[in-house]
Amino acid sequence: MKKTIGKVIGRVLLILLAVLILFIAVTFIVHSVKSNEEIALLSENGYYNPVSVGDHSLNVAQFGNPNGKHTIVGLAGLGMGDYSVTARQMTACLEEDNLVVFVDRAGYGFSDDTDNEMTLEYIVEDYRKALANAGIDAPYILMPHSIGGAYANYWASNYPEEIEAVVFIDGSQLSENAFADEPTSEISIGDRINAFFAKIGFSRYFLRDYSYHYPDNYSEEEQYLGDALSLMTLDSIAPVSETGLLAKNAQDAFNGIITNDIPKLYICASWGIQTKEDVIEVNKWINRQIEINDLDFELRPLEISDDTLKTVLENYEKARNETIYPYAEKMGNCEVVCVAGDHMIYEQKPVECGEIIRNFIDEL
Repeated sequence: MKKTIGKVIGRVLLILLAVLILFIAVTFIVHSVKSNEEIALLSENGYYNPVSVGDHSLNVAQFGNPNGKHTIVGLAGLGMGDYSVTARQMTACLEEDNLVVFVDRAGYGFSDDTDNEMTLEYIVEDYRKALANAGIDAPYILMPHSIGGAYANYWASNYPEEIEAVVFIDGSQLSENAFADEPTSEISIGDRINAFFAKIGFSRYFLRDYSYHYPDNYSEEEQYLGDALSLMTLDSIAPVSETGLLAKNAQDAFNGIITNDIPKLYICASWGIQTKEDVIEVNKWINRQIEINDLDFELRPLEISDDTLKTVLENYEKARNETIYPYAEKMGNCEVVCVAGDHMIYEQKPVECGEIIRNFIDEL
């Protein structure tokens, strides 16, 4: 009896193993086929241009006028492998007269992965090598979003001759204690296992947990292209290293700022609310994103009391006065423009942001 039960269990386990192997094989095959289709479409639309920086390559996507007046270089926020797609609505008005370049950091989108630590210095040197090896000469107008602002500050402070101007798209609010509450970590075996399974296709099952549906102003093709770049980012280790060094990089960038006269524009969005109309508009926007992504978040109220409104506006003003304006003053020659909205303001108000940037560039 025991032998019979043992044989049955053994057969069941073999069947389960065979089913698992088949499932993995099908997942990998489907992922490979779809990836090839996505890469072909991205290449066709100009998003593929790998450039060697030594032991790996970075993707340097170029759009607009190669003989334009200025060279604008987009630097993505943390984990935003799709920045070159989602920021194009904002840069549309800039591309006729300027060269617009998006350099993906190691592990982002089409850029190769690396085991090197993603320190402030390493990331900026990678950027500089990629642009130089792509034949894109300085000076540059840096256009960083979020933590990209830390890399832009390090770049402008240490190589000011290469930087014509900097446009911060709701850049991370750097300070001596920036991201102090964020956990520091090193790459673990679990991270490598996750990257492995992402590489063979399991990331497709979890994409919506990582990269949400784009706002209503984006097309299906833009969503498709952005999803493809996000999937490529999910199977990389370098962004994990960068996340673990987030606080150190941000604080080092702030402490290393050398005040200079390089023209700078800081578009303040997430702390840019100044009126009741701003509060209502932002809440409507956030509620819509909750709706289209089917998120289990509480909707923001569209009607608030005068006392609540007063407190909200005072808190935003305090945040600007205590962090944003001192940060801008420390950088030097930095204009702060409030465009109330989501941290991803380039998705929410791409046309308005583009016009603000164009006017800034025209006055250089």
